[in-house]
Amino acid sequence: MSTTAPGPVITAVIGDRPVPVHLAVGALDRVGALVAGAAAGDGVIVVVDGGVPHAGARVAASCRDAGLRVAVEAVPAGEASKNLGELERLARAAARAGIRRRDAVVAVGGGVVGDLAGFLAASYQRGVRLVQVPTTLLAMVDSSLGGKTGVDLPEGKNYVGAVHQPEVVVMDPAVLATLPPRELACGFAEVVKYGLLEGGDLMEMVAAWPALPGPAAEVADLIRRCAECKLAVVSQDEFDLGRRAILNLGHTAGHGIEAAAGYGGYHHGEAISLGLLVALRVSEHALALDPRWRDRTMDTLARHGLPVTLDPSVDVDEVVEIMSRDKKADGRALNMVLLRAPGDVLTHQDPDPAVVRAAIEELRS
Repeated sequence: MSTTAPGPVITAVIGDRPVPVHLAVGALDRVGALVAGAAAGDGVIVVVDGGVPHAGARVAASCRDAGLRVAVEAVPAGEASKNLGELERLARAAARAGIRRRDAVVAVGGGVVGDLAGFLAASYQRGVRLVQVPTTLLAMVDSSLGGKTGVDLPEGKNYVGAVHQPEVVVMDPAVLATLPPRELACGFAEVVKYGLLEGGDLMEMVAAWPALPGPAAEVADLIRRCAECKLAVVSQDEFDLGRRAILNLGHTAGHGIEAAAGYGGYHHGEAISLGLLVALRVSEHALALDPRWRDRTMDTLARHGLPVTLDPSVDVDEVVEIMSRDKKADGRALNMVLLRAPGDVLTHQDPDPAVVRAAIEELRS
């Protein structure tokens, strides 16, 4: 991965082409110019998270100002919208709007809309251009990057999807100031994950982070650091066949908790907060991780309003069973990402199920 020196643009080479990430205050109003500047189709369908209508309106206006044909479709906020029925609704709306192969899907919102609209772009007419415009911290540092798209099935999260790289990613950190505290906290769970993956000064930066969202200039730098970390990994393993698995730290248990709680009991970032604590405790048993790292991580998560205890109503047996059929299992009973230390990550670990169960049970106390 290479990063351009002048200006707030990160460019990762993924596969055989660059994927630029524009990161700047006011970037929402440049989306239309960036799409039109690609000299491809003249139409877009803007898929907007219902929780951020003003951001969607700005993006749609910028597209109209750039001379593009614009259709807008709102998606109800929340994980429940990430389903095949909603995908069909959006695909039919795109067809009615006359969206063609060289046109684009523009996703404006958090991870749910990014995944859903991204899969629309990957599958509609066998693939159209995709522009990601993340409006949450979680989407900015993680889900809008790397090309993973998809929807959920009752049997599991993100069970149907495709890898479809965006043509461009546009981030405006100013929108973070409009988010509720719970949404910011959910994004910060992924920031903590990147601190653990990178270690060193990023880990220290994350551990010392003030109240969310934090100082405006420093927020942009934090997003950049996390984005560069993810893009560096994806550029080496676009299709998740090897090293990219490290990005799943905390996600095997987190997805299990999220599903067992009914996709609503915990928001995604809250489930990942708990999943990180499970992964760290298991890492102590399997890889001799210093227990102080889990204690320190728990303090950081709790300080920013993330859960560090599990609701007693969540069935631990169900969490473990869901973990065992995680789509990344590769034939293992439990396929987890674990740490020897921050920055020293091992993938495809198959720890003792009793240790995993105990780590989850511990969260209930």
